[in-house]
Amino acid sequence: MNYQEALSYLHSRNRFAKKAGLSNMRALMERLGNPQDRLRFVHVAGTNGKGSVTTMIASILECAGCRTGKYISPFVLDFRERMQINGEMIPEDALCRCVERVKREAGLLGAEGRGPVEFEAVTAAAFLYFAEQNCDVVALEVGLGGRFDATNVIHAPLVSVITPVGLDHTEILGDTLEAIAAEKCGIIKPGGVTVCAPGQDPAALGVIMERCAETGNPLVIGNLSSVPVLEQSLLGSRIAYEGAECFLPLPGAHQIQNAATALAAVRLLRERHGFQVDSGAIRRGLGSARIPARMELFSKEPAVVLDGAHNPPGIKAAAGALRAFSAGRPVTLLTGMLGDKAAREAMALLAPLCRRVYTAAPDTPRALPAGQLAALAREWCGEVRAFGSVSCALDAALEALEPDGFLFLCGSLYLASDVRPLLLQKFPKAVN
Repeated sequence: MNYQEALSYLHSRNRFAKKAGLSNMRALMERLGNPQDRLRFVHVAGTNGKGSVTTMIASILECAGCRTGKYISPFVLDFRERMQINGEMIPEDALCRCVERVKREAGLLGAEGRGPVEFEAVTAAAFLYFAEQNCDVVALEVGLGGRFDATNVIHAPLVSVITPVGLDHTEILGDTLEAIAAEKCGIIKPGGVTVCAPGQDPAALGVIMERCAETGNPLVIGNLSSVPVLEQSLLGSRIAYEGAECFLPLPGAHQIQNAATALAAVRLLRERHGFQVDSGAIRRGLGSARIPARMELFSKEPAVVLDGAHNPPGIKAAAGALRAFSAGRPVTLLTGMLGDKAAREAMALLAPLCRRVYTAAPDTPRALPAGQLAALAREWCGEVRAFGSVSCALDAALEALEPDGFLFLCGSLYLASDVRPLLLQKFPKAVN
């Protein structure tokens, strides 16, 4: 099996199971020898901020000398972004080796009608890789929900983390915050300890508290006052923690909230599980925590920023960052969204901040047509144009951009995946 064959196999699996549950995933892991049982985890669920919190935790632990796995989804440019050890993506040959084992065992289960869906197969390969490489700890991001997510075959993690819960994937997880929070809280298991993001919606927080009480988990809520902000800019934020000054190269107030969550988890690893994490590791770890398409700065003058926000809570956070960092600048928005996302709500948050809005459909059958998104944007912005491709929209946006302007690109991770290589070509010395 070569690399392309491995990817083709994974992508050929069904996206969702006919019936939610973990029985097929458990059967697959049993056939693979349950490699996840040989690992220790920090398990991260939530609607927004999961990837950032997972990355910060992994980066700090790596700087503390731990051999640290990181499992995130989705990827932006390279599938191998999903499985990393100490910041290095899984090598192609290792991915092939792990996927081949998964395929062999999945084929036997498939004959019984119990074959894995795509995310289960990917997660199984990741567990094989992390165990094979003898990781000390794995920062593990939930894919969707929590209770029936493939990652939830693990035993009680060292720390369970719940980032902000919002309305997303309502057709699968439920249409209330309480219902969605209940799914996320499925990762909280007896014998563990749980961290909750600061500023959690009270409806979700009530569910988290109830689940922690049921499972005997002490609940720690991230404390924003523990990370006083010294300075914020498009380059990132200077914060203080335990008497040390740290630089967080992920801009926006929402990333400070994520940092408070990650630091609360790291502190529990230190106090309850003996991890040797000093202030130097925290400073270096936060300083090296970078993620593609998270308020990613490609140019300062004019400002060009790419963000992967795609659901109402994420768009709200992105709009807050845009408002803070674009003060006095004429803003051009380049956006594209999926048809199953809250496009009108997104335009209501973003378009009023903009001088012009350019729309394009990301390269996926799930994309909302550019003309439909443009029609929504016209309710709040007078200068709106729809384009036939992301490339054409980017060229037009850059041509129209004033010397003191601000080009903001967001709306979907599919859009980010399409446009980021183009931005890297046009701005080869990207700031972040």
